Amino acid sequence: MPIEPRLFIKTAMVYLALTFLAGVILAVAEALQHPLPPVIAIEHGHAGFVGWLVNVVIGVALWMFPLDTQRFPESKGRYPVRAVMAAYLALNIGLPLRLISEPWVQLADNPIASTVLILSALLQFAAIAIVGYIVWLRIKAPARHAPGVR
Repeated sequence: MPIEPRLFIKTAMVYLALTFLAGVILAVAEALQHPLPPVIAIEHGHAGFVGWLVNVVIGVALWMFPLDTQRFPESKGRYPVRAVMAAYLALNIGLPLRLISEPWVQLADNPIASTVLILSALLQFAAIAIVGYIVWLRIKAPARHAPGVR
């Protein structure tokens, strides 16, 4: 398996562990009659969904989708490496920024936090747009040639 899909999947495993740890903390706080603010539960879900599920899905998709060795020789037909790394960085910089800034906005209503939250959302959207483009390139039908022309 190439390094790029492994990077997504390993990052997903870190988020899986962190999500379960956050779940334990939420449950213990609730059991001790000291519930955390509701925004923390939202971030817990976002870390699990985007951090674990989206990262693992992207990693597996990059590994499993059909190859196009003519279009992407540098990665043995898998994808444009720079685009994949841009998506990885956008997703995995955007997510921690959200996990920090969203509670900050909810609890303190700080304009800096609001700006960081907007940036985090844009980074995550950019990541998914890049991945969509990469996947589209891998699943679209090859160009047809005129009969007898190769």
